[in-house]
This record gives sequence, structure tokens and C-alpha cells, in this order.
Amino acid sequence: MNFEQMLNAQDGAASHREKMPLGEFYKKQIDRKYRNIVELRPELSDSLVFCEALKNDHKWTMQQPATQQMHYELHEDSSGIYELELEQGNFTTLAQLLDNNPAAVTEKDFVGNLVGKLVDFTTRLHESGVFQVCFAPQNIFIRKGDGSPLLLCHGSFYQSMVDSKLLYDGFEDYVAPELLTPDGKADERSDIYSLGKLIDYLFSQGSMPYEYKAVVKKATDADPARRYSSVADMKAAISAKRGAKRSLFMFLGAIAITALAIGLYIELVPPTVDVEFVEPVPAANELDDPYDYHFDPSTGMMVEGDSMFTEEDLKAYQQKAEDIFRKRFTEAADAALSKVYDDKRMSSSEKQFMAGSNALMEDLMKKQTEMGEESGLTPEQSGKIAQEIINSITTQKQSQLSRKGYIKESEDSIQ
Repeated sequence: MNFEQMLNAQDGAASHREKMPLGEFYKKQIDRKYRNIVELRPELSDSLVFCEALKNDHKWTMQQPATQQMHYELHEDSSGIYELELEQGNFTTLAQLLDNNPAAVTEKDFVGNLVGKLVDFTTRLHESGVFQVCFAPQNIFIRKGDGSPLLLCHGSFYQSMVDSKLLYDGFEDYVAPELLTPDGKADERSDIYSLGKLIDYLFSQGSMPYEYKAVVKKATDADPARRYSSVADMKAAISAKRGAKRSLFMFLGAIAITALAIGLYIELVPPTVDVEFVEPVPAANELDDPYDYHFDPSTGMMVEGDSMFTEEDLKAYQQKAEDIFRKRFTEAADAALSKVYDDKRMSSSEKQFMAGSNALMEDLMKKQTEMGEESGLTPEQSGKIAQEIINSITTQKQSQLSRKGYIKESEDSIQ
């Protein structure tokens, strides 16, 4: 430890110091102004190989204009490089941010924006043949104000060290297992592993959303061959699962609206009242009538002779009535729902979509009542069959859409 490091240790005794792979991050007063400083660990600053790698990393970094790249200056004396002075700004580490405010991960779009920006910048690093290696929360800076993430040094510059594990002492959980072996070489899959570990950390205090669970499991597989082949593939998987989740909610919402409409209709239809009629005393000539008329369900006519209206006949007639209603209502429902789940209609605003859909559903409910009565079915029977038909056609129509949802009010206002 040189003289400057001893002074830093004394001056920073009362200030907060955040441990990170390179050393300790804290604020230091220089020329009456507080600067962001990373004081290197002595076992690293004493290594000539590390210092040479740090100079190469610094040279490459200073040529990068990306907003996710943290720029810095090297401070050195006769003993070598002892600290990094970061660019001007109000920064903290991701670990410190979440220690002070664990609920930050529940804020809208916090995780999505953080992961999205890191993935985009990592893609640019890979295009230049540079790999981050360690996405530990202590190794990621957050700009206060806009919450934008920044990366400092890049692990692939330090692979020439005999013991590269020394650089990640205490942070091995965020480094791909193959890199902790003597022959390990950083590549895209090792960064994918570390990104997966970071996402897992973000949800360590709560439930991980559906769109991240399967992605994290694949990204952190111990076998590199089973991980995503690129961060672009990883990002696409997250987007695809988020889209599937939204489509599922849209489908369930459509079913709920349909069920609610039918339920309200059935609830509002006045119940049938059984009226008991007293049959008049038959006339004398009617008592002497030798003929017995009954209804024949097979012909739908009144015929003479002994009654043949058996229980099997009743069932057959009931089934025939249901088949007739099912056929007629299917045609009507298909025509109505084709207007609801139309690409042009789905591209309209939420308000227009719901207004048009409600009108079509009311018309469909009227047809259900009319067709049910004409087929001799009770409202309960026709309602049950109608619900099955609507659900089936709704699923079919939604699967044929090129657009999977109407434009919500927020989207419509932007446009």
C-alpha cells in the first residue's frame, strides 16, 4: 500500500465504501470538490500484468462514445496505478441503490429498462470482440436521475493474468463456471450466464415474472452449449415471452367480456312464470270421441291411435332441437365474431373496439333468444350451447389475427 492509499484509507474512514471486483468505490474530496473514485485492491495494483491490462482497457474505453460506458482517468505514481477517477456525475452502484431502496425493482419498467440497456450495450461490446465477464450488481453503476446503467472495466482485457480468478474474488457467483478454470476464455455465452445471474439477483426478494423464468434458467445453464448463442437471442426470447403473456391476457379478457355479457343477459331476462290452467269439463260428444290424438315427434304432426310418445322419443326430439339451434347459432356467431376479430377493427382504439364489440354481442344475444325459442329450447339450454359456440369461434378467430390486440388509450394518444 503506497502513501496515497494510506491517506485515502484515513480520509474515507467515515465515508461509505462499496466493494467491487477492482477495489472500493467511494467519494473523495479533490480540489474542494467530491469526485467518484475506485481505489484499486493492493493485490491487483501490485501486479504488472494487471496494470498493463488496465491501461489497454482504459485506452479502448476512452474511444467509446456509448452512454452506457463509464469513462475514467488513471491515477499513478512511482509505485504504479493506484486508483481510477470516474467521469463527473452523480453515480451509485446497483447494489447500493437496491440496498437503500429494495422496492426499486417493483417500479414500472425498472427491470425492463435496466436489462434492455445492458443487453444492447453488451451486443455492441461483442461486435468489437470485448466481453464484460462479470455483471455483479457491485460492478454496475447507476446514474442518479435517469437510472441509466454504466459499465466500467471489461473482463476480457484481463485474461492474460496467470490467476484471473483474483480479479473476481468474492464475486464468483456472477462469473461463468468455465472461466474459473485455467483454460477458460470469455465469449458471448459467458456474458449470457452473468446477465442471467444478474436478473436472478434482481428478483431475489420477490417473485420472478413469467417472461424471465425460462430465460434465466437457460441462460445460467452450467453447460455453455445449452445457453443462448448470443445476447440478441436472449433479448428476443424475453420479448417473445412478454408478447405471449400479453396475448394470453387479451384472450382471457375477451372470454371474460363474452361470459359477462351472456351472464348479464340471462340475469336480466325475466324468469318464466308457471300458470296453472283449469281444463273445462268436456262436452258429452267429446267424451264419446273414439279417437285418441297424440303428437308424433318423428313427423312433427298430430296422429290418431294409441300414444307412442315414449321417453326415447322425447330424448330424440330434444337432441334434434339442440342440433337445429346449434347449426343456426353457429352461423350467426361466426358472422358476428368475424366483425369483432378483424385486423382493421383490432387496429382501432380501445374505446372504439369495445363500443363496436358490445353492439355486436347485444345483437348476437337477441339472435340466441329468438333461435332458442324457435327451436323449443329453454333460455338455460340455449345459453349454455351459445357460450360453447362463442368460446370456440373466439379462439379460432384470435389465432388467425395478424395483430394480437387493440390499441390501448396510451398507445392511441401517442399516435
